[in-house]
Amino acid sequence: MDADTLRSLLIVAGGLLLGGLYFWERRRDRSNEDESYKEDKPDDDKRELRLGAWAGETDDKVNSMATGSDVREQPEPPLPPDQPNQPELELAPPAASDRRGPVRPKSPVVLSFHITPKKGTFDGEAIVRAVGQCGVEPGEMDIFHRYAATESTEHPLFSIANMVKPGIFPFGDMDEFESPGLTLFSQVEGASDDPSRLEAMLTAAHCLADELKAEIRDETRELLTPESEERLRDRVHELIAWRLTDLDPR
Repeated sequence: MDADTLRSLLIVAGGLLLGGLYFWERRRDRSNEDESYKEDKPDDDKRELRLGAWAGETDDKVNSMATGSDVREQPEPPLPPDQPNQPELELAPPAASDRRGPVRPKSPVVLSFHITPKKGTFDGEAIVRAVGQCGVEPGEMDIFHRYAATESTEHPLFSIANMVKPGIFPFGDMDEFESPGLTLFSQVEGASDDPSRLEAMLTAAHCLADELKAEIRDETRELLTPESEERLRDRVHELIAWRLTDLDPR
């Protein structure tokens, strides 16, 4: 084989090789494009299911518009919890005292006043002189009493005791006795003579305060004032009114 023939064969073989490589590359590019298209293309089955669901929803809406009712019957949202009603001022219930009416005072009522020195203590002799000037006298239970009538000692209008327990006075040894204060007390139950009993106590309290240069204090140990005296009078009259109501046959 001469050199020209060998050269021609090599040229033909090289051309065939280049042509084969060219067609191989073209085929591989086409295959890659097809695979890429398949990946991007939606699945037919999935598309059909999705379209079927949309179609069902569309049909339900159309049927609902035609019949005026919701075929799917979606559950209704829960109702909000009940809110407490805010009472209006004009509709507020009456107070308990208004429903019960007037409150009945306790009976019996113990009235009491305290005669206290402005400083120091009372000596026994000063006490004896003061109570004598104010119409009070020693009596049973070793305390002082004021009676409605001099001839009657059964029911005193009020009594006077020592402020220190047991509240008695040593009548046989008053010159050696001292007291931090005196207590006037009486019991009222709504009787017709209770107002006069209270006035007798107030008169004696003021008399003792003047004689002993002392102060008058109420049951709460506050200074007695004209206003507090009026409240005591009202209290006694209220108790009488309740007793008269109980005695009313109607």
